Amino acid sequence: MTTPLDELEAFLAEKRDSREYRRALAVKMAYKGYLYAVICDVLGVSLGYISQWKSAYEEHGVAGLVLKYTGSQSYLTSDERDAVLEWIQSQESWGVDQLKTHLETTYDVVFQSRQSYYELLAAARISWKKAQRANPAKDPELVAAKKKRLSNV
Repeated sequence: MTTPLDELEAFLAEKRDSREYRRALAVKMAYKGYLYAVICDVLGVSLGYISQWKSAYEEHGVAGLVLKYTGSQSYLTSDERDAVLEWIQSQESWGVDQLKTHLETTYDVVFQSRQSYYELLAAARISWKKAQRANPAKDPELVAAKKKRLSNV
């Protein structure tokens, strides 16, 4: 039969998320008899943190120390996302509003943040930022005109 310290040592020996590692280390130090104040100082945690994770370990074992968050479910399936990326690349001109309309009409998906649209465009290797039609550095007269216009502002 393994002791709690052996079980915690094995848990800590595996590659872990830093939050899981800190939880296990706090519990291990508590089982070794360290004062809670010392554990708080060394790990930078609160007294409640130690008690919380020690209780979770006693109730569920090392499974109680593991992160439970798995993330939210995507609005688009991987096949739908691939189809959207192909659609983006097939367009002659791109824009966030065009993408938003396409997703809403085709997949009935509306993202809460514009960042999601930006990420789709970036995944398709498309820049959605507005650019100048021609590089003014090629024509010294245009460069001078632009500098003059900006200095007057």
